[in-house]
Amino acid sequence: MKNIFEIMKEYGLEVPEDKKKEFEKVVLDNYKTVTDYDNQTEKLNKANDTIKANDIAIENLKKDLEGFKDVDVTALNQRISDLEKEKETIKQDYDNKIAERDFNDILKDAISSAKGKNAKAITALLDMETLKASKNQKEDIAAALRTLSEAEDSKMLFGEPEPDEVGEGNPIGAVKKGGNQSDDAAMRAAMGLPPVQEQK
Repeated sequence: MKNIFEIMKEYGLEVPEDKKKEFEKVVLDNYKTVTDYDNQTEKLNKANDTIKANDIAIENLKKDLEGFKDVDVTALNQRISDLEKEKETIKQDYDNKIAERDFNDILKDAISSAKGKNAKAITALLDMETLKASKNQKEDIAAALRTLSEAEDSKMLFGEPEPDEVGEGNPIGAVKKGGNQSDDAAMRAAMGLPPVQEQK
């Protein structure tokens, strides 16, 4: 590639040696090479393409926003807030039910382990709110049941269950079939009743 001085010389122009440095500086300050020009042009073209792309994006956004121009943003935000609260309430209710189920399982097992005879009566004597709020439900329930089983007015609710009475007994009496038929006939005759006719 020829430098500026070679090109000038071909056209009959020559710069004295002592002026070449200063001349070269002035040329470089005021003129760009073809490569520099091409680089700048490429940058400008890219910038222009970006501007066009942004213009298209803005137009598309404007069209999208047209579809929402009648939307009440305040009402929409309120609806979102209501849904968030509803979700939280449902979650809290679910968690409460799980906690209630787990508590009831612990209580049932503890009453059984303490040989409780009447779970309903025992439960009525317990401070349920305090036990539900306890961080150590199992231990606190066991302690509360132990206290009830040792107290004079509630210890009868604990212990081995009383055995069921076994045996037959009929205070009214029972009519038995079979037996002595002549006794039956005699009894009926004494009462003035006709004899029983046998079915064939």
